Amino acid sequence: MAVLELVSSRPDWMGALTVALTRPAGVPERRSGEDPWAAVGRASRPRRISDDLAWLRQAFDEPSDHGLKGLEDTAAVAAWETDHEAQERLSRLRDRRVLDAAGFLLHEEERIAV
Repeated sequence: MAVLELVSSRPDWMGALTVALTRPAGVPERRSGEDPWAAVGRASRPRRISDDLAWLRQAFDEPSDHGLKGLEDTAAVAAWETDHEAQERLSRLRDRRVLDAAGFLLHEEERIAV
Protein backbone atom coordinates (compact mmCIF):
# COMPACT_ATOMS: atom_id res chain seq x y z
CA MET A 1 0.00 0.00 0.00
CA ALA A 2 1.15 3.52 -0.75
CA VAL A 3 -0.08 6.86 0.52
CA LEU A 4 -0.56 9.90 -1.69
CA GLU A 5 -0.13 13.18 0.17
CA LEU A 6 -1.02 16.70 -0.96
CA VAL A 7 1.69 18.95 0.49
CA SER A 8 0.47 22.34 -0.67
CA SER A 9 -2.87 24.06 -0.14
CA ARG A 10 -4.01 23.06 -3.62
CA PRO A 11 -2.51 21.17 -6.58
CA ASP A 12 -0.50 23.07 -9.20
CA TRP A 13 -2.04 21.53 -12.32
CA MET A 14 -0.34 23.93 -14.75
CA GLY A 15 3.08 23.23 -13.23
CA ALA A 16 2.43 19.50 -13.51
CA LEU A 17 1.30 19.84 -17.13
CA THR A 18 4.43 21.82 -17.97
CA VAL A 19 6.64 19.06 -16.57
CA ALA A 20 4.57 16.32 -18.25
CA LEU A 21 4.88 17.99 -21.66
CA THR A 22 8.63 18.50 -21.36
CA ARG A 23 10.62 15.70 -22.96
CA PRO A 24 13.14 14.26 -20.48
CA ALA A 25 16.80 14.98 -21.16
CA GLY A 26 18.41 12.47 -23.48
CA VAL A 27 15.12 11.10 -24.82
CA PRO A 28 14.79 11.56 -28.60
CA GLU A 29 11.59 12.74 -30.22
CA ARG A 30 9.51 9.60 -30.80
CA ARG A 31 7.83 10.78 -33.97
CA SER A 32 10.87 12.05 -35.83
CA GLY A 33 11.03 10.54 -39.29
CA GLU A 34 7.46 9.26 -39.21
CA ASP A 35 5.04 10.12 -42.00
CA PRO A 36 1.72 10.99 -40.34
CA TRP A 37 -0.10 10.63 -43.66
CA ALA A 38 1.12 7.09 -44.37
CA ALA A 39 -1.67 4.55 -44.58
CA VAL A 40 -0.32 2.26 -41.91
CA GLY A 41 -2.50 0.23 -39.58
CA ARG A 42 -3.09 1.85 -36.25
CA ALA A 43 -0.86 0.35 -33.59
CA SER A 44 -1.68 0.57 -29.94
CA ARG A 45 0.28 3.43 -28.45
CA PRO A 46 2.16 3.25 -25.18
CA ARG A 47 0.70 5.03 -22.17
CA ARG A 48 1.67 8.67 -22.07
CA ILE A 49 2.49 10.55 -18.90
CA SER A 50 -0.20 13.09 -19.80
CA ASP A 51 -2.76 10.24 -19.60
CA ASP A 52 -1.67 9.56 -16.03
CA LEU A 53 -1.83 13.29 -15.21
CA ALA A 54 -5.41 13.45 -16.55
CA TRP A 55 -6.21 10.43 -14.38
CA LEU A 56 -4.71 12.20 -11.31
CA ARG A 57 -6.82 15.29 -11.98
CA GLN A 58 -9.97 13.14 -12.06
CA ALA A 59 -8.85 11.13 -9.03
CA PHE A 60 -8.39 14.34 -7.03
CA ASP A 61 -12.05 15.23 -7.67
CA GLU A 62 -13.45 11.69 -7.29
CA PRO A 63 -10.94 9.69 -5.21
CA SER A 64 -13.09 6.65 -4.45
CA ASP A 65 -13.81 6.10 -8.16
CA HIS A 66 -10.07 6.00 -8.89
CA GLY A 67 -8.66 3.70 -6.21
CA LEU A 68 -7.96 6.31 -3.54
CA LYS A 69 -9.32 6.13 0.00
CA GLY A 70 -9.16 9.31 2.09
CA LEU A 71 -7.22 9.25 5.36
CA GLU A 72 -8.53 11.07 8.41
CA ASP A 73 -6.59 12.54 11.35
CA THR A 74 -3.38 13.36 9.47
CA ALA A 75 -1.20 16.44 9.64
CA ALA A 76 -1.20 16.56 5.83
CA VAL A 77 -3.39 18.93 3.83
CA ALA A 78 -4.93 15.76 2.38
CA ALA A 79 -3.85 12.11 2.12
CA TRP A 80 -5.19 8.97 0.46
CA GLU A 81 -4.39 5.26 0.57
CA THR A 82 -3.96 3.84 -2.92
CA ASP A 83 -4.89 0.57 -4.55
CA HIS A 84 -2.44 -1.29 -6.83
CA GLU A 85 -3.52 0.34 -10.12
CA ALA A 86 -3.45 3.83 -8.62
CA GLN A 87 0.00 3.15 -7.15
CA GLU A 88 1.35 2.17 -10.59
CA ARG A 89 0.06 5.38 -12.17
CA LEU A 90 1.34 7.50 -9.30
CA SER A 91 4.76 5.83 -9.45
CA ARG A 92 5.08 6.78 -13.13
CA LEU A 93 4.08 10.36 -12.29
CA ARG A 94 6.61 10.45 -9.44
CA ASP A 95 9.41 9.04 -11.59
CA ARG A 96 8.86 11.80 -14.19
CA ARG A 97 8.68 14.47 -11.43
CA VAL A 98 5.11 15.37 -12.44
CA LEU A 99 3.76 14.46 -9.01
CA ASP A 100 6.24 16.82 -7.32
CA ALA A 101 5.35 19.64 -9.70
CA ALA A 102 1.67 19.22 -8.85
CA GLY A 103 2.37 19.40 -5.11
CA PHE A 104 2.01 15.73 -4.15
CA LEU A 105 4.26 13.15 -2.50
CA LEU A 106 3.96 9.38 -2.82
CA HIS A 107 4.96 7.38 0.26
CA GLU A 108 5.53 3.70 -0.50
CA GLU A 109 6.18 0.93 1.99
CA GLU A 110 9.69 -0.36 1.75
CA ARG A 111 9.78 -4.07 1.21
CA ILE A 112 12.28 -5.75 3.49
CA ALA A 113 13.85 -8.93 2.13
CA VAL A 114 14.03 -11.66 4.76
